[in-house]
Order: sequence, then structure tokens, then C-alpha cells
Amino acid sequence: MIRKQIVVLMGLLFLLVASVTNTGMAMENSDNPIDQAFDKDFTQATATPELNYVAEKYMQAWQAEMNNAAAVIKQQYQFDEDKARIDTYTAAYEQVAAAAGSVAWLNWSDTNAEPKHRNFGTGAASASLLAKANIYKQATVNLINMHQGQTGDNPNEKNIYSYAYSGNGAELAKIRKQHRN
Repeated sequence: MIRKQIVVLMGLLFLLVASVTNTGMAMENSDNPIDQAFDKDFTQATATPELNYVAEKYMQAWQAEMNNAAAVIKQQYQFDEDKARIDTYTAAYEQVAAAAGSVAWLNWSDTNAEPKHRNFGTGAASASLLAKANIYKQATVNLINMHQGQTGDNPNEKNIYSYAYSGNGAELAKIRKQHRN
């Protein structure tokens, strides 16, 4: 049992290191509807509640897109064992995202105080949410790359991935207007 836990923890550690290392690659890949939709919101958000709101919606968008990409890939497999590997992959990234979010809080906290008595800065929530979003984004980019690499019987064909996201970002301007009225 302990050996299995060590193997799982080592796998999660590998995913965390790989995700942090590869985040630059995902961050450069802004040719996607999610980053395009949220670009204006991130530029306009100035107050802490606005940043938290936009970051949460952004994280939710990438989490949903990761799950969609996994579902698309799983449709190409006929065996449950193969589909289960994709489920294991997304579950591992869920754990890595939670860990990344937790670590991001440390940058906004008084680490000289005991953890249960720490004060956190106002940017902790949005930093944590963005750390999670970056992990989900990387997982999604990896899944999309895998999907596009699956060619079936014809190696000259390339699968095309269509993003499920069709929203308008956090629609910060709309939310501001609602709260002013």
C-alpha cells in the first residue's frame, strides 16, 4: 500500500514539475477562444473582487475544456482500460491543479506565522485560481496535441480539435453595469 502511494506521489510530482516547466509553452498558445475571450477582462480588472471573479471564471473555462478534450479523445478508444487512462490523466491534473493553487497562496502569505494562523494578501485568491487555470490549460494543450497526433489508419491525416468554449469571458463590463444599477 505504501509503495503504491509513493508511486502515485512520484507521478503527481512529475506532473507538477512537467506542468510548471511547460507552462511557458501553453502560455504562448493564445490562439484559442478562452484566452481571446478573457483578454479584455484581465486587462480591465483592477479591484481585487474583479480579479478574483475573472480568475475564477477563467479557471472554470480551462477546467471544462480539459474535460471536453478528454471526452473527445475517449470517444476514439474502444476499450474501457484505454478510456480509464485518460480519466487517470485528468484526475492527476486535478490534483496537480489543487497543489499549484495551494502553493500559490504561499506567495501571498506570512510564512513566518504558523500555517493555521497566517494572514494572506488580497491577491492570494486570484493567484491561486490562475495557478490552477494554468495547470488545466497545460493539460488541455497536451490532450489536444495527443488528439491531433492520433491519425488512425491514415498517417497523412491529422485530427482537428474544436474547442467547446464559446463564451465571452467573464463579461466584466456587463457585471460592472449590473452592480451600478
